[in-house]
Amino acid sequence: MRSVLIIILSVFIFSNVKAQDLPIDNDTKLITYKEVVTQDGKADELYKKAYSWFFSYYKNPHNVVRESANNKIVARPRFKILNPKNKKGVATMGGIVNYSFTVIFKDGRYKYEITNIEWKQTSKYPIERWNDKAAKSYKEKYVYYLKQVDTEINKVISAMKIKLAEGPKKAEENW
Repeated sequence: MRSVLIIILSVFIFSNVKAQDLPIDNDTKLITYKEVVTQDGKADELYKKAYSWFFSYYKNPHNVVRESANNKIVARPRFKILNPKNKKGVATMGGIVNYSFTVIFKDGRYKYEITNIEWKQTSKYPIERWNDKAAKSYKEKYVYYLKQVDTEINKVISAMKIKLAEGPKKAEENW
């Protein structure tokens, strides 16, 4: 119950994020979510918890998880975004967003990085282009898309952190 409340609170807080508030990496200039999280446990224990989380969180984990060995998980998840609601109040499909999700584990900590966030198109379309209001192809709905991306990514991060922070289960909880 507590974890559900944390996720709901996170979604509410991050839903008011403006496009310019998204985390931009100074070197790559890409929208990048990254953090080193201090967490009790050995690297292999944290790795196993995270691996289990990936396989319970994503609908098609065998297509999502691309690499998992040596206390490192590399994934390529995706999610749908919606267009703003039309005059009838209907939100249509805006597309699919792919991203790279890497988690590396060491004793007492782990580091995650979410980057290479792209709108699925015929050719590569980095979402950083949605920030360019001077571009001829710019549309107002891109701000709406960026807010959805930020909300979804923060929801994923919160869910993973909650799973990795859980203590060992008692034997009776496994039944």
